[in-house]
Amino acid sequence: MKTIYEAKSFVRNNIGKKVCVQVKGIRNKYEIIHGIITNCYPNVFLVKTSESRKSFTYTDVLIGNVIIQLK
Repeated sequence: MKTIYEAKSFVRNNIGKKVCVQVKGIRNKYEIIHGIITNCYPNVFLVKTSESRKSFTYTDVLIGNVIIQLK
Protein backbone atom coordinates (compact mmCIF):
# COMPACT_ATOMS: atom_id res chain seq x y z
CA MET A 1 0.00 0.00 0.00
CA LYS A 2 1.33 3.37 -0.98
CA THR A 3 -1.14 5.82 0.52
CA ILE A 4 -3.26 6.10 3.62
CA TYR A 5 -6.36 6.05 1.41
CA GLU A 6 -5.39 2.61 0.07
CA ALA A 7 -4.89 1.34 3.62
CA LYS A 8 -8.31 2.65 4.70
CA SER A 9 -9.95 1.20 1.60
CA PHE A 10 -8.36 -2.22 2.21
CA VAL A 11 -9.59 -2.29 5.81
CA ARG A 12 -13.11 -1.07 4.93
CA ASN A 13 -13.45 -3.69 2.20
CA ASN A 14 -12.53 -6.45 4.65
CA ILE A 15 -14.73 -5.60 7.65
CA GLY A 16 -16.10 -8.81 9.11
CA LYS A 17 -13.38 -11.02 7.67
CA LYS A 18 -10.85 -13.08 9.60
CA VAL A 19 -7.33 -11.68 9.61
CA CYS A 20 -3.89 -12.42 10.96
CA VAL A 21 -2.19 -9.23 12.16
CA GLN A 22 1.56 -9.13 12.75
CA VAL A 23 2.62 -6.27 15.03
CA LYS A 24 6.29 -5.32 15.06
CA GLY A 25 7.60 -4.93 18.59
CA ILE A 26 10.93 -4.16 20.13
CA ARG A 27 14.08 -5.85 18.83
CA ASN A 28 12.34 -6.93 15.63
CA LYS A 29 10.04 -9.37 17.42
CA TYR A 30 6.50 -9.78 16.10
CA GLU A 31 3.28 -10.34 18.01
CA ILE A 32 0.75 -12.33 15.98
CA ILE A 33 -2.93 -11.62 16.54
CA HIS A 34 -5.77 -13.63 15.00
CA GLY A 35 -9.17 -11.98 14.87
CA ILE A 36 -11.89 -10.24 12.88
CA ILE A 37 -11.90 -6.64 11.67
CA THR A 38 -14.95 -5.14 13.40
CA ASN A 39 -14.92 -1.35 13.02
CA CYS A 40 -13.25 1.26 10.87
CA TYR A 41 -12.80 4.83 12.14
CA PRO A 42 -11.08 7.86 10.56
CA ASN A 43 -7.71 7.19 12.24
CA VAL A 44 -7.89 3.63 13.60
CA PHE A 45 -9.49 0.26 13.00
CA LEU A 46 -10.43 -2.45 15.49
CA VAL A 47 -9.66 -6.15 15.45
CA LYS A 48 -11.68 -8.36 17.80
CA THR A 49 -9.83 -11.38 19.17
CA SER A 50 -11.22 -14.17 21.30
CA GLU A 51 -10.05 -12.34 24.43
CA SER A 52 -10.19 -8.61 23.69
CA ARG A 53 -10.24 -5.85 21.09
CA LYS A 54 -7.09 -4.30 19.64
CA SER A 55 -6.83 -1.00 17.80
CA PHE A 56 -4.34 -0.18 15.07
CA THR A 57 -3.64 2.95 13.03
CA TYR A 58 -3.48 3.14 9.27
CA THR A 59 -0.12 4.89 9.59
CA ASP A 60 1.36 1.79 11.23
CA VAL A 61 0.13 -0.25 8.27
CA LEU A 62 1.82 2.14 5.84
CA ILE A 63 5.20 2.18 7.58
CA GLY A 64 5.22 -1.59 8.07
CA ASN A 65 4.81 -1.86 11.83
CA VAL A 66 1.48 -3.66 11.29
CA ILE A 67 1.04 -6.30 8.58
CA ILE A 68 -2.48 -7.53 7.77
CA GLN A 69 -3.06 -10.89 6.11
CA LEU A 70 -6.48 -12.24 5.21
CA LYS A 71 -7.26 -15.81 6.23
